[in-house]
Amino acid sequence: MQERRKSNRMKIDVKIKLDPMKNGTADVSRLNKDEFTVELVDISKDGLAFRTMEKLELNTYYDTTVVLWTKETFETVIEIVRMENYGDGPTLYGCRFIGIMPSDQLKIQIYEMVSENEKQE
Repeated sequence: MQERRKSNRMKIDVKIKLDPMKNGTADVSRLNKDEFTVELVDISKDGLAFRTMEKLELNTYYDTTVVLWTKETFETVIEIVRMENYGDGPTLYGCRFIGIMPSDQLKIQIYEMVSENEKQE
């Protein structure tokens, strides 16, 4: 399979919370009305992947709170661009950041550089 990502993805201990947005024609009525936490798989400066039992639709948007390893948080909007499910377990969703501040992207890149440096030592 050809890699199509623009940025490296890192496995990291980060928490995210999703809050469904009004998505035009997408039906979000069956989703948890409050924000919900998902299991983050990986993150990059351009997007993230997570697993959840919630049934989300492609091309929908979510207000997202990311809690970094440093306990800092940032707010962004994500778009669901990919999904995989091979049974009854949680679905894996791939997302791209729609609204992320350059300073928050830099925080992710700094962590990537520190992680790579630690691996080389």
